[in-house]
Amino acid sequence: MRRFAALIIASALAAATPALAQIAVGATVLDTDGGTVGTVTAVNGGNVTVDTGSHKVAIPEASFGTTPDGPLLAMTRAQLDQAAAAAEAQQQQQLAAAIMPGAQVRGSAGAVIGTIEKIEGEYITLKGPSGSAKIPASGLALMSDGLHFGMSAEEFAAAVAAANSAS
Repeated sequence: MRRFAALIIASALAAATPALAQIAVGATVLDTDGGTVGTVTAVNGGNVTVDTGSHKVAIPEASFGTTPDGPLLAMTRAQLDQAAAAAEAQQQQQLAAAIMPGAQVRGSAGAVIGTIEKIEGEYITLKGPSGSAKIPASGLALMSDGLHFGMSAEEFAAAVAAANSAS
């Protein structure tokens, strides 16, 4: 019986492939057992964002099948939450490993705004061309080209200048 059900699911997925564009925001995503995985919150650039209630996960649109009841994913909510939590933990480990003295930090526009001078608890001292400033380490993000902070080089230079003139 399970083999028969698997064939029906595989047939449904194969037949549903052309209908992938019909995944819409607000749709309920189901697993192969009919359980609810989550709700579609965005469809953008070939990815579908699914909110499980615990995580919002971007999944390639090609990973979905469709059924008369909505989009179908071959993962349960628990499996998707577990995968998302593992990915978040790995990202945090990679970020922590990247935060070290001498590491360059880029601003929001992608230009290097400074270099990490020292780490003091939850703060880092970032040295740029116009001076140094303490910023929260939690404000750093790791991207494919390295560490980033949410200020442009110009904004960082202005903030350093303002801090230096105040002291």
